[in-house]
Amino acid sequence: MCESAAYVLKNDKLERVMDNVVSVDPLEGKVYLTDLLGEQKIVDGKIKEIRLMDHKIIISEDK
Repeated sequence: MCESAAYVLKNDKLERVMDNVVSVDPLEGKVYLTDLLGEQKIVDGKIKEIRLMDHKIIISEDK
């Protein structure tokens, strides 16, 4: 499996917000995350970086 973990960048620190992410949909200033079981989280912000080898999705938070 190739799921990733999603993190929000806050004050130069990464805060883990979701594990086993299988879908990432950026839309109108929000990032919609869906995990393996279909649970969804919505984060205000934008995708800053995706590290495929590290299985990390980094979102910069909108203030």
